Amino acid sequence: MHQSAKENAASILHQPGLVQRNMRVVSATLLLLLVGEGAAFFVTRPAFGQVETKVCMAAGADVERVVKTSPSAVDPLCIRNVALVGHSHSGKTSLGEWMLYDEKVLTKQPLAGQSLLDSDPAESSRHSSVFSHFFRVPHNDHLLEIADTPWTDYQSDANSALDGSDAAVIVASVCDGLKPGTITSFQECQKKKIKSILCLSKMDREFIDVDNFMDEFEATLGVKPVPLQVRVHGEGGKFEGVRPLFHLKSNGDITQNDDPATEEAWMNLEEAVAMTDDDLLMEYLDDGALPPNKVLLGLKTAIRNQKILPAVYASSEQNVGVVELMDSIVAFLPDPVEAREDALTAACESEEGMCGMKPGVEAGFAARVVHTVVDSFGSLSILRVISNSCDEGGNFDSIPHNIVNMRTREELKVGLTAFTLQGKERVPFPTGAKVLPGNVIAIPKLDSVQTNDILTVKEAVSEEAAEIQIEEATQVLTPLSRRAAELPLMYTALVSLPEADGKKGGRGKTNSGSDKLISALQAISREDLAVKVDTDTVKGSLLLHCMSGDHAQLIATRVKDRYGIDIEMSAKPVQYKETISKAVLNIEGRHKKQSGGSGQFGVCVINMEPLEEGSGVEFVSQIKGGVISKPFITSVEKGVREQLEMGGPLAGYPVTDVRVVLTDGKMHSVDSNDFAFTSAGKLSVKAALSKAGTRLLQPMEDVHFQVSEKLVGEITSIVSRNDGYVMGSESTGLDSVEIEAILPSASIPAVSDALRTKTAGSGTFVNLFAHYQAVSDEQTIQRIVDESPHRHE
Repeated sequence: MHQSAKENAASILHQPGLVQRNMRVVSATLLLLLVGEGAAFFVTRPAFGQVETKVCMAAGADVERVVKTSPSAVDPLCIRNVALVGHSHSGKTSLGEWMLYDEKVLTKQPLAGQSLLDSDPAESSRHSSVFSHFFRVPHNDHLLEIADTPWTDYQSDANSALDGSDAAVIVASVCDGLKPGTITSFQECQKKKIKSILCLSKMDREFIDVDNFMDEFEATLGVKPVPLQVRVHGEGGKFEGVRPLFHLKSNGDITQNDDPATEEAWMNLEEAVAMTDDDLLMEYLDDGALPPNKVLLGLKTAIRNQKILPAVYASSEQNVGVVELMDSIVAFLPDPVEAREDALTAACESEEGMCGMKPGVEAGFAARVVHTVVDSFGSLSILRVISNSCDEGGNFDSIPHNIVNMRTREELKVGLTAFTLQGKERVPFPTGAKVLPGNVIAIPKLDSVQTNDILTVKEAVSEEAAEIQIEEATQVLTPLSRRAAELPLMYTALVSLPEADGKKGGRGKTNSGSDKLISALQAISREDLAVKVDTDTVKGSLLLHCMSGDHAQLIATRVKDRYGIDIEMSAKPVQYKETISKAVLNIEGRHKKQSGGSGQFGVCVINMEPLEEGSGVEFVSQIKGGVISKPFITSVEKGVREQLEMGGPLAGYPVTDVRVVLTDGKMHSVDSNDFAFTSAGKLSVKAALSKAGTRLLQPMEDVHFQVSEKLVGEITSIVSRNDGYVMGSESTGLDSVEIEAILPSASIPAVSDALRTKTAGSGTFVNLFAHYQAVSDEQTIQRIVDESPHRHE
């Protein structure tokens, strides 16, 4: 064994707390030293046993990095499922990596640009998360199963991870103020009944005002966060640490911290807890105080009932407050069994519910798909286990080999390969290992499974279906019953392959390149629920629907990186139309051709007049006396409609909102035919349009924005800049308002990008076609005419 590797391994084995830690919970921990030349040194740590070592070292290799992976738990009461949520760049990923470092899962300090969690190339280049990432942290004989979410940047993926969690840490950067992402993350947790802790991050930054942030939070959201800590400041107000109001013992017990410096904060906590329960309030008023154990127990109950939002302080850059945050998660956030108790109690009390089911065991194995990874190697479904069967001794079963997808009722085979995750590292899950409620595991090759699917065993399908209905009816929501919210896809792009031989591909399954492109986009849409792919029914072009222009560019990058396909994106063509400016009378269309034998002859006379907006095209025949026979009248109508669809003289767009009246005509008993009168109809329309002149109509969208009340002015400005107008607004809840506006269809991509920028990704809108409206601005008309691909030369 190479000497440097021996020394490194020896130093790790003697790290305090690494091997000597009480192993009641942490079982089969794997210590992996990644080295050059592919060599490694492994240390396995079974639950109650001695450390066993296995050496696998290549000569001359030096240890470069140490990663301890695959901590596990033997009791679901010692698991916490937690999602890190909050606005972009609040420090969620950094917090997660420092958790791993403080618990010696990582032995190399986290560095910017070298993230274990942000593993996708797009994340490295953007220095921010694009997808949710999952990792495990052992802490104080507990196992934290954590999801690091991108939140407002890519909300769909974040929502799926949050839906599969029992609890959340809302990370808010105090130096950035109360951001929309903080507001929406809190609101989502409230709506989904997810117990939360507010973590104020970047506390080491200068010129922060915590009291002002707390006041703004309360004024905006109607909830006053209750600190669980006292901040420790050095010279010049520099943030140096925290003093918790409680101590978390190794056995999980919680006691009051009697440090005099915490006395005032404890009294504030005591009062806040008393206000959440009538019995506690009466005791508090009678005695002037509550016993510490009642305060701490009442605090946990209040958090569980979402009556208190506790707050903690942290600085990832200084590694201050991170361990204390983990203490708070273990002490006050629910374990997977607690999370199921309320739902089962509500089910028992309902008329259709079953009583006596054991939380976490229930009808057997059930899991929610919280994320899907699809690449050129296949798919990986990440499951949050909700329940599992166990024997009389409380020993849980392993992963079942046969499962059922509740959405499709399809029976699926589960292979022998499974993983736990440490960010981008996939750690093999031992075959036959026990699977506990709360565990997050990754299973490959479940190709028909989608994110947010519920998987169970065949014998539990009916009971799980009934439980989901009861939870929805009682609004006691859990990972089993939370409905995936469909986010509005606010951006549409036309997708094609680069030009080849003067033509673009990607317009259908006409060649292998197009087939590969469609397959790649469908794979990405399976991984990213905010991506939809379909075909333009008019043009046959491939359309990509997503959240924004930035999102579309990210998709293009992923297609290139993963599948080696270059794609081009352009705005979806706007379906402009034209209509006439005035009525014209007695316009003749004559088709006459004689070249030996039977000729071609047809004459029609029409009037054309404008109609009200939205009327479309009307054709009326006023022929009398049989001057044109009925079959040839039909031919004239055919020609009229075809010519109107071919476009007007201004920009070549279809003509609408007109009435064409056939008033007269001529026919020949031998030379007249269908073709002649169809051609005559077309010629009459061309002449009428030329004489009447046309004006441009643009499609308008009825757009409903959903934003914070603070952003009403920004939305009004966006609408105005894009030639729209606001119809009205209505409050839809705490700090939330819906604004209705009418906007040109052509402006929707720009509005999508502007909304993302101004609201930090928290604002959304849905849009539906409203009507066509005349374009009045001369510069806009000229631009549309110049850019029209249909313009008649």
